[in-house]
Amino acid sequence: MTGALFRAFSVCRRLPHEAVIYRCFERLSDGLFFVQSADRLRLPLRLEDIHAHEVQLWELFLEASPDERGTPHPTIEQAVAAFDAQFGN
Repeated sequence: MTGALFRAFSVCRRLPHEAVIYRCFERLSDGLFFVQSADRLRLPLRLEDIHAHEVQLWELFLEASPDERGTPHPTIEQAVAAFDAQFGN
């Protein structure tokens, strides 16, 4: 088996009337961070929306490795800031 190992996790930002859930990966070989995508959640929560976000997370991961999709950053804060700057969040 080949391929880099990644740890998947989420980082959340609470805004007025919504939350932004950043879908993140840490490359275990060097501890660098990537933000793959960001999901926005609003009330009322619907299970269908949460399920769709989870499916998209793994579809994107299977389509391309996080290090092929994005630029590595030494901290998760830098990765989130770069993601926001790139996608206008």
